[in-house]
Amino acid sequence: MTRVWVKIFAVGLLLLGAAGLAACGVKVGPMQELVIEEPLGGSAVMEVVVKMGAGSLGVEPGAPGLLSGVIRYNVASWKPTVKRSESRLTIEQGSPRSFATWPGSITNQWQLRLGKAPLALVVTAGAYDGRYELGGLTLTSLHIKDGAAKARVTFSEPNPGRLQKFDYETGASTVTLNGLGNANFELLEFTGGAGEYTLDFSGELRMDGRVRVKTGASKVRLVIPAGVAVQVHVEGSLNDVSTEGTWTKTDKIYRTEIPEGPVKGDLDIVVELSVGKLELVVQ
Repeated sequence: MTRVWVKIFAVGLLLLGAAGLAACGVKVGPMQELVIEEPLGGSAVMEVVVKMGAGSLGVEPGAPGLLSGVIRYNVASWKPTVKRSESRLTIEQGSPRSFATWPGSITNQWQLRLGKAPLALVVTAGAYDGRYELGGLTLTSLHIKDGAAKARVTFSEPNPGRLQKFDYETGASTVTLNGLGNANFELLEFTGGAGEYTLDFSGELRMDGRVRVKTGASKVRLVIPAGVAVQVHVEGSLNDVSTEGTWTKTDKIYRTEIPEGPVKGDLDIVVELSVGKLELVVQ
């Protein structure tokens, strides 16, 4: 191939990429930053709502007030809006878009930090990469809903409050929930499509918790710390269940060994898996 044809081929690729973005109604421009600094409010529990399309999202502790963050984007119409009332803070992406294949020239990066005041966190996202470090935050409720995502939620430290409900809805995704014992949840509901999902209950389990897992054709892995009293009820017909560690089975109920001495809390887990594989692990 001559140099002339190489140049024509390269220009053609650029034009095709530009045409693809134009077809999506997206115009890439210069990089912009939105810096957010929200102080604490007077409400006993603030609701923080995050709405974004495709991109990357990081959430962690460390805000001096309610929320701090930096959002970097290069599509002008995606500029987020920040709205606040007495009891709610909402950060929402403008004209959210999702793509089957993420164009490499687009940037949509959200990095948010939360304070330690009691809060209810709601996140709605598209096809994104999510990284959540929620250890030490005082969460009263948590709702995450995303599309075809790759997400990891970690509770590295105990929640000082009681997480009344943790609700996670996802599609064909890869999702890992770590340190769930530290979340101090009352009810955890996980709903998934065809994906790979890991729920790791390590941490400090202080009270009883209920877990409901419902997925499609997927692989689900439940990791239980040794010494925690757990019963797993398996529902669905076409599923494959494997165990690692010490479990007892009665019909479709799997139980760990009950530890000697006082038990701080136990877990009651129901898994509805129509077609797929369930791994039960004690470690």
